[in-house]
Amino acid sequence: MLIRAFRLTDKFSNAFLKIAVWLSSFLLTQVTLLRESSEHAIVNLYTGTKDTVDTVTRGSRNAYGATDNRRRSLMAQRAAIVESDSRGVIQAALVEDPLVQQNRTLSMFTVLLLIALIAVVLWATSQAPTSNNGSSNLGGIIPRNNTPLATARDIPTQAPSVTPVPQPLNWRGTLAFSLRENGQEDVFAFQRGDSAPSRLTNNPADDRDPAWSPDGRTLAFVSNREGNWDLYIMDIISKEIRRITFSPGYEGSPTWSPDGLFLAFEAYDNVTNNLDIYLTSVDGSGECGQTPCQVTRQSGADFEPAWMPQAPDGSGGRLIAYTSIRADTQDIYLLDLDNPSDESALNLTNTPSIDENYPAWSPDGQFVAYSVRTEDGIEGVFYRDINDPSRENGVGRGRMPTWNPIDGSSLFYTAQRGQDQSQIIGANPGTLGGGGDLQTISGTVADLDWMAAEPEFEAVVANYAQLYDEVAALSADGRYLLALLPGVDAPDAYLNARVDDSFNALRQRVEAETGINYLGELEDAFWRKERLPEGGLPRESWHYAGRAIALNRTLVSQGSPTPMVVVRENRELGTYWRVYLRVAETAQNGSLGEPLRQIPWNFDARTSGDDLEAYEAGGRRMTSLPPGYYVDFTQLAADYGWEPVPSERNWRQNYPGILYWQFVRNDGLNYAQAIRELYTEAEAALIGAPPIAATATIPIAPTETDIPARTPTPLPPDQQ
Repeated sequence: MLIRAFRLTDKFSNAFLKIAVWLSSFLLTQVTLLRESSEHAIVNLYTGTKDTVDTVTRGSRNAYGATDNRRRSLMAQRAAIVESDSRGVIQAALVEDPLVQQNRTLSMFTVLLLIALIAVVLWATSQAPTSNNGSSNLGGIIPRNNTPLATARDIPTQAPSVTPVPQPLNWRGTLAFSLRENGQEDVFAFQRGDSAPSRLTNNPADDRDPAWSPDGRTLAFVSNREGNWDLYIMDIISKEIRRITFSPGYEGSPTWSPDGLFLAFEAYDNVTNNLDIYLTSVDGSGECGQTPCQVTRQSGADFEPAWMPQAPDGSGGRLIAYTSIRADTQDIYLLDLDNPSDESALNLTNTPSIDENYPAWSPDGQFVAYSVRTEDGIEGVFYRDINDPSRENGVGRGRMPTWNPIDGSSLFYTAQRGQDQSQIIGANPGTLGGGGDLQTISGTVADLDWMAAEPEFEAVVANYAQLYDEVAALSADGRYLLALLPGVDAPDAYLNARVDDSFNALRQRVEAETGINYLGELEDAFWRKERLPEGGLPRESWHYAGRAIALNRTLVSQGSPTPMVVVRENRELGTYWRVYLRVAETAQNGSLGEPLRQIPWNFDARTSGDDLEAYEAGGRRMTSLPPGYYVDFTQLAADYGWEPVPSERNWRQNYPGILYWQFVRNDGLNYAQAIRELYTEAEAALIGAPPIAATATIPIAPTETDIPARTPTPLPPDQQ
């Protein structure tokens, strides 16, 4: 039966090959005829010959004649061979049949073509961009490791979840990320079927930048629990934590080598006064053990490294992608560990007018995904093929991507939704727009990292207290009173009693984080009714409602480096500014704050007199990052409910309209409602507050019995 099937298959194969050969011969004949006919037609058309038809006919006859002569010649050769062979007809037929020879030749050609195609594919996918093939002593420190990668099979896994997972987010593995809530950052994990993320760390200090080891058993992260930022690793099962770095400066953003023996990370270099990329061995041995090896040294900042994965056959794993700031441009670069020099690093993105950051490798090492903030303030996730970096591919709106570690068929990334919510979004490469929301989480999600394993682990419970308790005092007529700000120097150091406690707690937090009482002196707090805004600004101001503070705006120009720097952040609704405060000089050893990663704005350039472009643009970005350690005041303020306000549209021409110094706490109220918390309807009209719509209502104030005993601060005499 098997032999009969084989013979039948062989007959069909021969028949298919015969048909293919016949079709090829017929097509060749027609192509020959068409070519010769076209050539004659073109020649006759060019020369103006009147015998075009006769010439074409003659060419056709010649072509058929040549074909017929070739057929006759082959038949004659076959007859001669058969006639001269004395060993019989069967042998002659086996040796002489031209169709058999054609079939054999075609089969051999097909096999050779497939082998060549496979070889080309293997060669193309194994190549990585290198700018220089030179060697370096780092190749000896980080030797090539061609052994198979470690797996996560020794990790106990949980039973498959019965919770249905909506498409297209039918994913596997475990996501780790940092989550900022209640003014603190901790590391969390999320698995398929989970209704909420599980907390992995709970320390009064901040823990962030989680990175899974290749075997999925260990999680590297960064923490300032010992007084300054260092690298730590945690066994995901036992929760045992071990410190890796011990320098007094800043270290962050760890990423594992494919063999799990080394960590690459960013650290502040006191010589270059910038962030650079370093390597250290996890067990503390070797040349990069107790003293990490510095990889980059260029004058700009190099940070957020991502180590190229290693293929199962041992290839790859020799490139590090990272964010680099050179002059006033921020791009994604690739560094070859076999030639780790700043000059030979490949600029993958090369976009002078757009900033990219947070690079992430696909599991096969072919693509690098990253975040982008466009000029109009839209954050997006893109990726590039390292073998064809000129083409950029979009994924969706968000930031901080991580690839599916199993097959690279999808990505997760995060997007901020309002002041206190984040979304984790799933998408497939090449399908711009996103594939769906995986989870909405309260707080700010960052530093996503995805691994294939799904280990069982115990979550820890948060035990930290709330940042503050807001106690509001009412006047006799049921409206809110003003509260005096103790220890604050301002023209009128008052705020609405509904927001003063959050401000006082923020002031203490800023002093603890920076070593300087920056909020002890305000340019403005509460505004009296008769005060008018600065020229070019609208009448409506949250200062009248006692819900706005103004920092000392001149801090951006005092000294070098200045106590305050601001980074321009274009958002879809306007131009905003992120404020950074420099820590005290006694804490510039890394005990407070961290280095800058964004290029601040230089407002003084607008009045330099020799830069027309900067004058029209309201300034320009600095040419380098200011040295030292800073605290993100905008982030701290948001922890306590205080948000920056957008600049006025004419801010480039009108300096008071920049408003980077102003922060507001509105608690969801609009301006008209906020004014009426302090003033009657008639008084509100004098300040320029619009009337409240008929459908709008002011939130019901708590009654006197709901408020703990407290001595209220009345309005200033002229405001009563």
